[in-house]
Amino acid sequence: MVVGGLFVALMLTGLVGNVRQGNYVAIPIVFTALAICGLAIAAKHFQVRLMLRDTTPDRIIAHYHQGVRRIPHADAAAAWLSALAAAFFGEFDRARAELQAVDWRKTTPMYQGHRMYVLAVLALLEETDYPKALRLADEGQELEKQDPAGGLQLLDDVIRLVAGTPADDVIPRLEKTAKKQHGLMPGMCAWALAVYYKRNGQPEKAADFKELLRLSVPHCIAMKA
Repeated sequence: MVVGGLFVALMLTGLVGNVRQGNYVAIPIVFTALAICGLAIAAKHFQVRLMLRDTTPDRIIAHYHQGVRRIPHADAAAAWLSALAAAFFGEFDRARAELQAVDWRKTTPMYQGHRMYVLAVLALLEETDYPKALRLADEGQELEKQDPAGGLQLLDDVIRLVAGTPADDVIPRLEKTAKKQHGLMPGMCAWALAVYYKRNGQPEKAADFKELLRLSVPHCIAMKA
């Protein structure tokens, strides 16, 4: 997404330069290129949505491993994403195996924090141990703060909402994301909101977000609750 943003910025800069020089031929070329770029992004989002509707996390995990190969600490990036997906599908041993494949001491505080957040999700889904999940989320949050690139606000929100200790501004933020319905995180936000509204005696709203969860990740472990 960052690379795509840079590409669009460069294209628009070039377009402005051409227009200032009186060269209007570039306008349809640039807008055609932008349209193609937009279609490619939409196609990728649709592909991810289909993968998350599978009965297993196999394809989305393969997608994560392939998609991050060229970034620094690619093994850590693939591991935490894949472990999070595996955990949400209820494949807890697989999630741990993904995490154990990486020497986290050699990664950045950001990725070490990501790992703690995945362990917190495992504590919620596998053990229903809310105090443990909160301790792990706190550790993850502290690690993330050490890295300028750190921060998993939505995942932190999800964990704390399910565990029963949300911040005041969490609900609107999670509802906005849950309604996007593409990617793993909207599904996790919908799960947390369904838990929250059921716990607070609002079964109709809980059912609405359970339906959003079904549309996003229909075979996740949370659908069986």
